[in-house]
Amino acid sequence: MLMNTRDQYGLIARLLHWFIAALAIGMIVGGSLLSILPSGGFKAVVIAGHKSIGVVIFLLMIGRIAWRLTNPHPRDLGKIPILNYIARLVHIFLYVLLLLQPLVGTLMSQAYGYPVSVFGIFKLPPLVWQSPSLGNFLREVHGVTAVLLTAFIVIHAAAALKHHFVDRDGTLMRMLKG
Repeated sequence: MLMNTRDQYGLIARLLHWFIAALAIGMIVGGSLLSILPSGGFKAVVIAGHKSIGVVIFLLMIGRIAWRLTNPHPRDLGKIPILNYIARLVHIFLYVLLLLQPLVGTLMSQAYGYPVSVFGIFKLPPLVWQSPSLGNFLREVHGVTAVLLTAFIVIHAAAALKHHFVDRDGTLMRMLKG
């Protein structure tokens, strides 16, 4: 089943969820390691990959939002309305952060005067002027956004585990098996 229903997530929603999750977690870990890599060719390759994957995450998130807006959303299985509301807010924050993080990273790179090439296939057009001070500001925003994104991923994963092991309500299994 490709489409969502009122009771379960379809294959496309599940694939987008897990693929973006894997990429985002990898990017957070990889981005953290960038500061300890010595300057040189290997670091340049890692940074180029980091930028490319960031663009992929951004595009996948646009697709995911479009898919979510055109599909029914499975009903909440949680029994406490305020927790269901908080879960929706966490999802909104995750979506916003997963769009904001690659966008800010792209703008930061361009502000520092470095183009953003996507796997060497094409370069993104410049969206900002070259300005080291703007680059420094965007670097700070990129770092804060990474911390917030990490926190929301942890909250989301903890809630999924709570649903599975404490509530035993099938929420996690809907995202694993449909």
